[in-house]
Amino acid sequence: MSLKLLFMDELNGFYRSKVMIALWVGLPAMALVLYLLVSDTGGIPISQFTALLVSSIGGVLTSAMIVVTILNERERKVYDLFLVRPIKRRDLLLAKFGAVYLCVVVAALLAILLSALLDAFLNGYDVLATIGALGDSVLIALSMMAISCSAGVLIGVLANSMLVGILLVLYGGNQLSSLVILPILLGTGELWMAVLLAIAISSGLLLGSIVIFERKEL
Repeated sequence: MSLKLLFMDELNGFYRSKVMIALWVGLPAMALVLYLLVSDTGGIPISQFTALLVSSIGGVLTSAMIVVTILNERERKVYDLFLVRPIKRRDLLLAKFGAVYLCVVVAALLAILLSALLDAFLNGYDVLATIGALGDSVLIALSMMAISCSAGVLIGVLANSMLVGILLVLYGGNQLSSLVILPILLGTGELWMAVLLAIAISSGLLLGSIVIFERKEL
């Protein structure tokens, strides 16, 4: 079974899962709730806040979902069925990461687009200018979610219990993803530095996951 077929199989399962459906509905709904709760943003479009918020919440939930899925499949000996076939172990992890990341990116973009439209129609911002200004926020959001998802893969491979896995997601993966925006918040870095840092961290986490998974007894 090729990586493409594994990816499509994982995607088919994840996009219909209850957690992902909740994200696709919940993240845009959260953007709407922000407008009901926040009355003064100091002239800053709420869509910019939404981009950072959805990346944090969406990243944590999808990371936890990856951990739960990997641990459940290990407990049910699902991988034993895959490994008796000519399937590379790394493809199992890459397919899972790619499917979950794509799903959460779609959910985040829906929320960000909705918030941009609300900014345009309710606060008088120009819709095209608002969407254009969101470019940096979207890149940061995508970078943070990439780290969260790749961290979820590593934690799922390493953790021996569901409780340990979830705790590591909450107190490890979530904090790690915030490293992306630190240089920008501190005023010591540029956006391209944050994106490169995210790519390096995500790639490192995935590589570590693959190396451990290749040697791990399932």
